[in-house]
Amino acid sequence: MSTATSICLGGSVAAPLGQRVLRFPLTRILLALVFFMVPFLLIQAASTSFFEVKLYSRLGQLLGAVMGCLSYAFYVARIEKRAVSELGLKGALGEYSAGFVLGGLMVCVSVACIAALGGLRALSLAPSSLIVLPLLMHITVGLIEEMMLRGIFFRVVQESLGSWLALLVSGLVFGGMHLVNDNISALGFANITAAGVFFAAAFLLTGRLWFCAALHAGWNFVQDGVFSLAVSGHEVKNGLLTTQLSGPDWLTGGAFGIEGSAVDLVLVVLASAAMVVLAQRRGRMGPPAWRRGQG
Repeated sequence: MSTATSICLGGSVAAPLGQRVLRFPLTRILLALVFFMVPFLLIQAASTSFFEVKLYSRLGQLLGAVMGCLSYAFYVARIEKRAVSELGLKGALGEYSAGFVLGGLMVCVSVACIAALGGLRALSLAPSSLIVLPLLMHITVGLIEEMMLRGIFFRVVQESLGSWLALLVSGLVFGGMHLVNDNISALGFANITAAGVFFAAAFLLTGRLWFCAALHAGWNFVQDGVFSLAVSGHEVKNGLLTTQLSGPDWLTGGAFGIEGSAVDLVLVVLASAAMVVLAQRRGRMGPPAWRRGQG
């Protein structure tokens, strides 16, 4: 067995210490994060410093995320020595388009249900040019967060703990990351955790980044860029439609936005369950490492 195969498949217990360290799950997660995040952070800092026009700085941030993906691919190919299947480009456009539309439609359904219960109304329509900046921002954020949490963290954890536990851990980590957000509530935490399971199941379904990154981007963009709603407690910005929430927080989500609504929670839980079932039917659910060893 070659050194490359040993690192990729686990090798033997007698493998050199360096190889054992490299293939340890925590090492792989940390190295992958470093290779991905360092180029992004450097380019983001440069674009923010050099460009006063927000459009250019947003484009610079997106470029940073793309360069981070290329740096990550270099790490995988040269250090893990395996195919970078999670960033495969064949069919990527179709997966991304489907994910973006589905994420946006889910928000529309949630907003429609809240509005039907008297919790939201539209006030005015703004020029369509307002959507450009939030669109670029959410495409970038979706790519970054899904690369970190699903392309890197979930994928490696799944190899050790299996798909079921990895889905749970991924959701809890995603929810935990939002505990520092303003106006977080119990419903908000539950909603974000369920969304983490949903995005992880979407990654599991395709084995690639594009579908889940687009779901995330479409979900956030339609809240912010279309309905002018707070996204996970962040500041409300002007979008295509000016809307107003009114009613109890369990219905509207309050200052956290509709992600703190019980209505939205039901939708996300149902969508998560459906995505997990699809992944299971396609044979995408993997057992934990200790059960694979028994086979």
